[in-house]
Amino acid sequence: MNGASRLRRTVVDLTELLAEVGRRAGRPRNLAADGFTDPSLTERTGLPLVEPFGDELLEMRGWAYGSHWIGCGRVVTSRRERTVVVIAKREDPAVSVTGKREDPAVTGFPEGASWAEKLRILTDWDPVPQPAVNWPAVEADLATSLPSDYKEIVDLFGPGGFDEYVDLLVPGALGMDLVGWTKSDGDATDLWEPHASYPAPRGLLRWGASEQEFDFVRQTGTADPDDWPVLVGLFGDWERFDCGLGEFLVRMLTDVQYGFPTSRLHVHFFQSHDLRSVEG
Repeated sequence: MNGASRLRRTVVDLTELLAEVGRRAGRPRNLAADGFTDPSLTERTGLPLVEPFGDELLEMRGWAYGSHWIGCGRVVTSRRERTVVVIAKREDPAVSVTGKREDPAVTGFPEGASWAEKLRILTDWDPVPQPAVNWPAVEADLATSLPSDYKEIVDLFGPGGFDEYVDLLVPGALGMDLVGWTKSDGDATDLWEPHASYPAPRGLLRWGASEQEFDFVRQTGTADPDDWPVLVGLFGDWERFDCGLGEFLVRMLTDVQYGFPTSRLHVHFFQSHDLRSVEG
C-alpha cells in the first residue's frame, strides 16, 4: 500500500472526523469527491492517501502534517460504505532526484521564483480559495504601506502557521488580525525596549506570533517597506536579519545557521487556520 496504513471504522461520522482532525491540522485538501479522484495528484500532493483504495474511493480529504500525510474519507465495497483514516509517509521536498539533500533556500526552485513561491514549494502548500485582502484599506488604516513580500505571502497562504512554530498575522483574521495587533502593540510604549512600537519613528510592527514567546516584527523607518529588516526578540534580546519576510521564513525553516529548531526538520508544512473574519 505504498507505505500507507489505513484504519476502517463504521461508527465514526465523517463530518465530525474531518472537523476534529481539522482543529489540529488546519484546513484539508480535497483529493477526491463523489467517486472522482483528482488526476493531477502526485507523491508530493497527496497521492499516497488515495492509492490504496482504487475504485473503492468515494471521498478523501488530506492534510500535509509534518513528515506524514493524514487522510479521512469514505470508501464503498461490495458490502457497505466505510469511513477510513489513512496515515502515509510524506516525501521530503528538499531532497533532489539524486537523493542528495540540498539547501532549499538556494537550489531546487524555478528560475525567478519569488521567496513566497519558494516558501510554497518548500511546504508543499496547495493554495485554497479565501477572501481577498483589501490592501489599500488596510494600509490606509495603518497609515503606512506594507512590504510587498508580506502581502504576497498572505495572499498565497492566508491565516495559518509554519511548522507549528510561527503564525502569520493576517488582516481580518479573528484573533490574528494584523491591524488589531498593531494598534494594541502601539499602546504599549515599553513593549519592545529598547525599541519603540510602530507608529513611533523606526518603530517595530509585528507580523507573526508564536507560542515560543518570540516576537516576530519588522523595523519600520525606511521609505521603502521592502527594505524593513526582520527582527526576532525574546525577553528583550533582539536579533536582526537584513532580509525580507519571505527569505527569512525560508531560511528559518531550512538554514541551521539561523539557529531555529525548524531547520532541523526534514519536511516542512503550512497549517491553515480557517478563521472567520473579525467583521463576520
